Amino acid sequence: MLLIIRKQAEALAMTRWGMRIAQATKKPLHLLWVESGNEECDGDVPWLDWSEALSQDAEHWGCLEPAMAAAANPPEGSSEDCDIRLCRVECRSRHRAVLAVERKLSPELLVVGRHDSTKDGSMTGKLARELLDEAFSTVLVLRLGEVGNGASGGSGRDDLSSPGILVPCAGGRHSRRGMKLAARIAGSAATAFYVCEDAGELSMEVGYESLRRSLRRAGVTSEEVTPKVVLSDDVSEAIQCELRSGDYGLMLIGAAGGGTLRRKLFGTVPERLIQGPEGVSIGVIRASRPAGHRMRERLGDMMSLSIPQLKREERIQLFAEIDGKARWSFDFAVLMVMATCIAGLGLLADSGAVVIGAMLVAPLMTPLLGGGLAVVQGNWPLWKQCQKSVLLGFLSALLIGVLLGGLARSMGLGVTDELLARGEPTLLDLGVAFISGLAASYCLARPKLTGALAGVAIAAALVPPIATTGICLSLGESGVAKGAALLFGTNVVAIVLGSSINFLLAGVRGRSSTPRLWAQRLAILLALLCAGLSVPLASVLVGKASRKEPVEMAVQGVLETHGYRLVGVHWLRPKGGERVLELHLEGAGFPSEETMEMLREAVQTRYGKPVNLRIRLSWVREIS
Repeated sequence: MLLIIRKQAEALAMTRWGMRIAQATKKPLHLLWVESGNEECDGDVPWLDWSEALSQDAEHWGCLEPAMAAAANPPEGSSEDCDIRLCRVECRSRHRAVLAVERKLSPELLVVGRHDSTKDGSMTGKLARELLDEAFSTVLVLRLGEVGNGASGGSGRDDLSSPGILVPCAGGRHSRRGMKLAARIAGSAATAFYVCEDAGELSMEVGYESLRRSLRRAGVTSEEVTPKVVLSDDVSEAIQCELRSGDYGLMLIGAAGGGTLRRKLFGTVPERLIQGPEGVSIGVIRASRPAGHRMRERLGDMMSLSIPQLKREERIQLFAEIDGKARWSFDFAVLMVMATCIAGLGLLADSGAVVIGAMLVAPLMTPLLGGGLAVVQGNWPLWKQCQKSVLLGFLSALLIGVLLGGLARSMGLGVTDELLARGEPTLLDLGVAFISGLAASYCLARPKLTGALAGVAIAAALVPPIATTGICLSLGESGVAKGAALLFGTNVVAIVLGSSINFLLAGVRGRSSTPRLWAQRLAILLALLCAGLSVPLASVLVGKASRKEPVEMAVQGVLETHGYRLVGVHWLRPKGGERVLELHLEGAGFPSEETMEMLREAVQTRYGKPVNLRIRLSWVREIS
C-alpha cells in the first residue's frame, strides 16, 4: 500500500493507521512524504528503510519514532512486522508526483489524509480530491480529529486499543470495498451497519436480508464481521447513535452518491464525536478503477507523448471560437439561407462550380465541430447549443430547397446530374465525412492551419444534400430525396465522431469530477450509428461496382459505327411527364430510324426496362 504524508502534524497519526492497515492486509507499506518544491517527479523515487531515512533526514522522519518503535516491538500474539519503505520528495505538483509513484508501484490501496474543513478547491483539500478522482488504485481519504485541531504531532486516537470499525452499507461497490477492507483490518470488530425504514413488522428481516446480500457481493461472510440493522427514518441520526453507543475508532463511508468529499468527511458526524482523545476517525473509500478506465488512461498518456497536445492558450482560443460561431444567430441564419440558395440554383443549373461556392458560404461545419468538442468535454450546454444550430439550419435549408424545387417544377425543369449525384451515397461518402471531421477539427484547433478549412468545407458537403432533399421533394423524386437526406445524416454523424476523436487526441478533456455518462453513451451511439450506416452504404458501393456498363458505354458502340459522337447524357422530367433520358449527339445529320432503334435497345438493355429517349443533335460539318 502507499501512504501519503503532506505535513508533520499528520505524520505520526497517519503512519499508525498505515501500519495497522498494512499489517492486517500483509502488504508492504510505502510511505511517501510530499512537499512543495521546484523539481519534477516521474515516479522513479529512491525508497529507504527506517534507519537510512532517519540518518539522512532526522528533522522530518524523527517524528515517526514512536510508531516505528511500536512496529519494531509488536505486542505478543500480533502479526509479524510489515515491510516499511520511506521516501521524501519536493516537487512542483504534489498530485502529479503521487500519481506518478502510484502508476509505478500499482499499490492495492492508496491512503491520504484530509483533516481540515476548508473547501475542496483549497490547497489542503485539493490533493485528496484529485487523488480520489484520478488514481487507479483503491483510495482511502482519512480525517483524523486530533490533526484537524492542529495538535502537536497529530497523535490522534490510540488505534490499536479501539479496533472497532463501522461501515454503513449503502449497497454500492465503494461501500462493499470498504466492508472488505474493514473485515481484514478488524475482523469481527468491524460492524456492517444497515439502516432500514420502519415500514412494518417484517422491516427488520428485510433489512438483514439486504445486508446479507451486500456482504455476499463484497465477498464477506456474516461470521467475519458483525452485521447490524437499525430501523430508523433518519440515516444520519442512526449512524450517530451507533457511534455514540459503540467502541469505534473508524467509520468508513463509500465515495459513491451525492455530495462532495468535504461533505462526507465533515458533514456526516458531529464534531463532538470526532475531536478529543476518544474521537472517531472518518474515512471515505473509493474502489479501484475498472480495467477499461485504466486502459483509456494509459492510452491517453501514450498519445500525449506521441501527438502534439494543445496548450492552455490554444484550448481557450478554440473554445471561444466555437462558442461564438456555433451559436444560432441572425448572421448564422442569413449565411445558411444564402448558402442554400446558391447551392439550389447550382444544382438546378447542373453547375458543380456554383455548388462548390455554396459549400464555402455555409456555416454548418462549426456547430458540428462544437458537437464533437462537447462530447469530449461532457459539456451539455455546448452540445444543446450546437445541436440547436444544426437543427434550425437544416430546417431553414430544407424549406429553401422546397421553395426552389417548386419554382423549378413550375418552369418545367427536371432532375439534373448534380441532383442525382447526391441521391445515391456510398461508403466512400462516409469515409470522406469522417476524415473531413478529423481535418476540420485539426485545422480549427491550430490557428496557423485555418486557411485549410475552406478545402475541408468543400470536401464535406453539408448544404447541397439538404437543398437536394428539398428540391427533389417538390419534384416528386422521393428516392433521390431519401438518398440525399441519408447523405446529410451520414455527414453529420461522421463529422461529429471524427472531430471528437481528434480533440481527444489533441489533449482536450473535461473535468474528471464532472459526471459525463451521457457523453460516453453518446460517443458509443455515434460509433454504432457509423457502423450501422456503413452496411447500406457499402451495399450501394458494391452495387455500383458490380453494375453493368454505364449508359454512355452502352450507346457509344452504336454511335461510333454510324458516325456520331456522344457529348453528354442527362435525365430530365418535363412538367407533368415521366422522366426522359436525353442523349446529346454530334453529327452531320439526324439519326436514322434504324440507329434510333439500336440506341433504344442499348439503353433498355442497360436499365432492364423501357426508357423514354430524347435526342438532341448538334449539327457538325467538316470543311477541308
